[in-house]
Amino acid sequence: MGVCNSWQYLFSDMMFSAENLAEFDMAMSIPADDLNACVEQAVLGIAQGYPNARLPSADWVLKARATELGIAPVGQRSANRSCHLMACEDGWLAINLARDSDWTLLNAWLETDVRLTNWSVLRTALVPRCGRDLLGRGREMGMPLAFVDTDGSDTDEAERPAALMTPDGLNTAGRSLQGAKVVDLSALWAGPLCAHLLHRCGAQVTSIASIQRPDGSRQGNPALYQQLHAGHEHLALDFDDADQRKQLAYLLAGADVVIEASRPRALRQLGLDRESLNISRRQIWLSITAYGRKPPADQWAGFGDDVAVSAGLLHWDDLGHPHFVGDAIADPLTGVYGALAVVESMARGRSGLLDVSMAGIARQCRQKILAAGQDVICPLLAATSC
Repeated sequence: MGVCNSWQYLFSDMMFSAENLAEFDMAMSIPADDLNACVEQAVLGIAQGYPNARLPSADWVLKARATELGIAPVGQRSANRSCHLMACEDGWLAINLARDSDWTLLNAWLETDVRLTNWSVLRTALVPRCGRDLLGRGREMGMPLAFVDTDGSDTDEAERPAALMTPDGLNTAGRSLQGAKVVDLSALWAGPLCAHLLHRCGAQVTSIASIQRPDGSRQGNPALYQQLHAGHEHLALDFDDADQRKQLAYLLAGADVVIEASRPRALRQLGLDRESLNISRRQIWLSITAYGRKPPADQWAGFGDDVAVSAGLLHWDDLGHPHFVGDAIADPLTGVYGALAVVESMARGRSGLLDVSMAGIARQCRQKILAAGQDVICPLLAATSC
């Protein structure tokens, strides 16, 4: 499991015990040979507190969806083909057009009348353009984008991790996940994976689905969806209905752990964010975002592939071209490290808001691999191409 197994040392100076992400220092504390080792270290950390838990392997965490769908990244195309890396004047842009609405924004984004109906035309249009300028403009429009320099350097200061834990003053003796009530508001991959791991540690998980916005992974990758949600209680609610919002508020206020993966304003507008609910009990509220909760990054859209690019989590070939690694790699990495954050926070009696950004986790895992003197490589070795 990487180049260091000194978990007694890790837990004595545990990254999650700090109240800010500056001390959430995976890179300096434990190098890792590759992405599998990054996941193995997190799973082992969880197992330290729950030795009888049946936890998944790193292979399953990183490969389950790709295996189910028979996909893998090919060079500058992501595994699911919705995100492409494209050369521009000053580097490379990652453009994730996972939603039909994203294609409708392209002409306004590039301020052109050229019909941008396919990836080839878009690629040609981007070559003479400044990627940094387009990144800022696109983020203001809600587009999931990322930029990386030609040398792979990480230059976006706003994406760097900020505070990890905002305590609420209710810290007390350590608590166990055995029988703990977990309410999971998240969808897709990172949040549900975190909830799955907590369930394996003995937590009782209630998965909340929005009637207005059902989880796309239920249809997109049904086998993984069933595995991640096995043993959970399921509740579908209409977030536009005041009575059902009250029902959800009651569940959130009574939970030991809340997992949510939306931009902060989404729950705030519904009156269902932690501040509006005025939580008065010991609780860990895990907020998973693309780039953290600090403005303006709290409004940036992001998915697993483009967020990984923003963190420099890429493989570079001999020609200096970046390649995607894994399948939406920031998602599973955030899921396992988010679970480790909850486990360690509860063990130390913490209570409050855990701010975990996918970009921050991806960046830390990249640093772990570089600290081991290794290159980042694709973990989908058995797949068609990486």
